[in-house]
Amino acid sequence: MTFLIDWLVTLKCNYDCAYCGIGPSGHDNSKPHPDYDKCVKMVSQMYAYCDLVLAKKKLVFKDAIMNIYGGESIHHPDIVKLIKKTSELYQPYKNNWRLKRRMTTNGTATEKKWEVLCQHVEGFTMSYHSTGPTKLKNMFKRNLKYLNSIGKEHDVIVCMYPSKDYWKDCVSFLHWAKKQGINARPKMLDGPLGVYKKEHLKDLEDFIDSKELAHWDVSVTAEVQGRGCCGGRRMCFDRNIKQHQFIVPRGPNGFLGWHCSANQFFLHGNTSTGLYYTNKDCKVRLDGKTGPIANLHTMGDYIKSLAEKPQLPTLICAQKTCTCGTCAPKSIHKENLTEILKIYNDPSLVGNV
Repeated sequence: MTFLIDWLVTLKCNYDCAYCGIGPSGHDNSKPHPDYDKCVKMVSQMYAYCDLVLAKKKLVFKDAIMNIYGGESIHHPDIVKLIKKTSELYQPYKNNWRLKRRMTTNGTATEKKWEVLCQHVEGFTMSYHSTGPTKLKNMFKRNLKYLNSIGKEHDVIVCMYPSKDYWKDCVSFLHWAKKQGINARPKMLDGPLGVYKKEHLKDLEDFIDSKELAHWDVSVTAEVQGRGCCGGRRMCFDRNIKQHQFIVPRGPNGFLGWHCSANQFFLHGNTSTGLYYTNKDCKVRLDGKTGPIANLHTMGDYIKSLAEKPQLPTLICAQKTCTCGTCAPKSIHKENLTEILKIYNDPSLVGNV
């Protein structure tokens, strides 16, 4: 499992999806794009935090993925310049840990801009939105085909909008991608829109193992039943590393009160607000409360305070709903989590918890 540097570049977006809230956790076209210098400062601080955490990892786990997104990050006027700057700022750390940059995007860049971005980013997570106009959906397909043609690493996530017409478009796209040899994965929606009927589940059997959906409750939302990885990757649970599935089940209280290591695998930075969180959804802090862990002015001191601790701390979950962060190792019992983290952390170092 890699460390995720989760960088929200801008809140502006050229879509206005009903399942994406307006505000710091979604999109907000009333907010200006953050200026270049503010973006650069955030990247510098996120790299420094990542360096501190990865110093405790075994060599095989000294990997970080920088997720670059928004809003829609490709519409920031300085995005190409900023992507190039992320390479420059990484140079002091290149012998310490490995970095891959990925853009989570709706893929609606012009052909020229898309080709330039592909030269400077190692991979893409493409999210298909059925609610968009035909022009933008065709642009998405064109840019997706280009990724395939140049062999650029990518994932394709289809946001499964259960409304009748949008659902039909989602399923149609999944079948189109399959014919193109593109691995597209359905993603159940969080929030009140994520209620799926039996006919929905039947359609999904072509793309998700029916065993994972066998006990699905069609009367309640997806987020209270299970969670898939935002990037569509398979996960294991109950330490059964031989069995992987897209959806990890959970009870009505999520992982409330569990011991969790999300802070050892995630850092979320929102350039628009200038705030840092453990990750974009859970927002759990070391004191067991929720909220930002630091801002652009205090992050340097926060990193120093962590460096002075004898070991990497873990969290106690304060949320009933676990969305981003589900994949982070967690357990009801702290001693079990400590054992699990020995897989990732270097036992020769003091900070191995």
